[in-house]
Amino acid sequence: MNVELISVYGNDATVCDAARVSFDKKASNYSEEQNSRLINYLVKHKHTSVFRHPQLTFRIQAPIYVERQLRKHEIGLELGLPPEPNSSINSISGRYVDFSDTYTLIKEWRTQSKDSKQGSADPLDFYGQSACDEIEYAVKEFCQNAYKKLIDLGVSKEQARTILPLNLNTTFLWTGSLLSFIHVFNLRLKLDAQQETREVVAEMLRLLKENGNFAESLKAFEL
Repeated sequence: MNVELISVYGNDATVCDAARVSFDKKASNYSEEQNSRLINYLVKHKHTSVFRHPQLTFRIQAPIYVERQLRKHEIGLELGLPPEPNSSINSISGRYVDFSDTYTLIKEWRTQSKDSKQGSADPLDFYGQSACDEIEYAVKEFCQNAYKKLIDLGVSKEQARTILPLNLNTTFLWTGSLLSFIHVFNLRLKLDAQQETREVVAEMLRLLKENGNFAESLKAFEL
């Protein structure tokens, strides 16, 4: 899996400018401390529309099952007035290219949680790990070879891809507002989110923190 932050529009000042535009004021009219206090006030009192103005774009390579979990936010994050998505995802298409040669293999197999129907629990023992690795590798090899045989037989890519497993890697660009990604961070970094999805989202947050444009905003949202 791989995550890149490829585009950032705006910063903490953009948030303050959006909040103060009704008074015809800008962040530059105030000190850093005053702007920081404003951002904390906005978050505390849930005046969050101003966090929609900054925009971010990530390029992510992840297995299809992780992409599916993240794509839910493309529909679930809405502006409210018309039902227009607040984020957009475009991904590589198996109709046009052969991307059947990269997979994300499980690093550590986990048991089914007894408390959560959708969650996992403790790792399997050494012998269980080894047996699961063998099964995963065999399935991956079988599906990959079968895909290539179908292509050699003249089958279209759009049909041949249907036999590939969910751990096949896909690549997608994800653009959205700062607020939409804060929502993603809050939901997908929880302990009940799938670990592999948490790893991708944690890297997204790390890159955004490293960028530094939204230090005060992330701090106000306790991220």
